Amino acid sequence: MKNKILICIAILAGTLLAEIKPQVDLSGMVMVHAYADWNTDESTLSHRYESMLDLDFDIRYNERFSAWLEIEAMGMAMPGMDDMEGMEGMDMGDDATMDTEHPALVLNGAYIQYAPSERAAFRIGDMKIFEGIFQNYYDFGDPRDDAAGMSQKNIRGIEILWNGLQLDAGFGSGSNDQSCYYHFMFGEYMGMDCKEGLAYEAHAAYSLELADQVIRPYADYKSYQRKEYNELYAGVDLALSLGNFALHGVYGYHSVFLASDDPVSGHVFLAEPSFEISRFCVLGTFFYARIDDPVRTSLEITTRPEYLFAAVEPSVALIEYLSVGVPLEWHTNSLNEDDQLESVRVGGRFYFHVPDYKIDIISMVLADIPYGEDWPIQDNQNDPSLIFGVEAMFDF
Repeated sequence: MKNKILICIAILAGTLLAEIKPQVDLSGMVMVHAYADWNTDESTLSHRYESMLDLDFDIRYNERFSAWLEIEAMGMAMPGMDDMEGMEGMDMGDDATMDTEHPALVLNGAYIQYAPSERAAFRIGDMKIFEGIFQNYYDFGDPRDDAAGMSQKNIRGIEILWNGLQLDAGFGSGSNDQSCYYHFMFGEYMGMDCKEGLAYEAHAAYSLELADQVIRPYADYKSYQRKEYNELYAGVDLALSLGNFALHGVYGYHSVFLASDDPVSGHVFLAEPSFEISRFCVLGTFFYARIDDPVRTSLEITTRPEYLFAAVEPSVALIEYLSVGVPLEWHTNSLNEDDQLESVRVGGRFYFHVPDYKIDIISMVLADIPYGEDWPIQDNQNDPSLIFGVEAMFDF
């Protein structure tokens, strides 16, 4: 009799544990990219490549409690890297290393979420915040590197989501935890002084949806706890659509050295129209930045700093899985409007997309043609060059 009671208790306990066992969903992405550059005045071809693995774990305990964590590995290589002193295994940020064969697998963030309803949630842990990302221009597709409003910043703290309102507060984590003060003398950059463990950040945004149109104002303040040095982002992101036409627009304001007598500010305008009908599509990008001091601001913005560029890419779907695009671009390649470093980029991009299996392969052949009078002749920088590339990726 006692054994039967123990068996019943064990079965009941097992049933209860099975019911409360969290549901774990795994999703991810793998990317392998390869590029080659050839200057038309040289006989050698140089290449660079990168690889990336991203794993996301969504853990659901019940209707209200859940958790998320991300594991990522990323490696990259570029010409001359092996000859650079101290670059072996160097950390490239929160999730990248120089080791392309055995990139480090790192925890790239985790949080716990309590959602009392479909329109409200409270999170504690690691948050990734960014605003005003590029949607049409292929070369600025990663918000960790580039954004017209604010590139990705990682913080460890809390996040509140309620009816389109987003509030974040915490301290900087990873590369966002560095507090770097840039020293200038007579307008010349003299180096920087970096400290860690001092950066704190507060972020607010609100997504207002009206008849499928989205208006998203945002603001972000970062304190470095250093005399005369803090940072402010503010702006608005628009997503408008009408039939076959859509427009993505961003106004961004960025200011540093707010408490000093000589703050540096920048105003950014981004317009990205798109038109799609049947098998034909056109994507456009127009970017303009008005900057107070190009020298002191050059260390604060995107991986390819320039105050103005325009790009358009018409494309056509040849068959179900294959599309061909022809990008046409004009770049200023400088934050200083007095510099004459203009260039034109033109070529072809080929998109192989299998939506059923979430497979994408993009290949490209681009010609980069500098024509501004200030291009230096050393290293043949004033000569046209060709860019070849293949990007393969799949989701699961």
